Amino acid sequence: MRMEKIVLEKVCWKVKATTSFQFLQLYYSLIRENLPFERRKNLSFERLEAQLKACHCRIMFSKAKPSVLALSIIALEIQEQKFIELMEGVECLQKHSKDSYGEEIQLF
Repeated sequence: MRMEKIVLEKVCWKVKATTSFQFLQLYYSLIRENLPFERRKNLSFERLEAQLKACHCRIMFSKAKPSVLALSIIALEIQEQKFIELMEGVECLQKHSKDSYGEEIQLF
């Protein structure tokens, strides 16, 4: 990682951290693709964004990984809206989102 940082500095390339909002956008687009057209209006990005903003106002969520926070918000919204057909998709995203120790993130 040190070598990568040196190379990036030499080519004047700045790397920005990925935010929880960007993860939320990504997860939302992936989940929305699998929804039937008539149910897409029930999954509101504005509502998810508001929930994310509320989480950022709380100190206990400040240390959460951005990907975990975004995926948790999506998972809770899917449970609340009772999108049973999307539970498998969220579980798939959950399996692919691993923490630094390689363990799966448990949302449910």
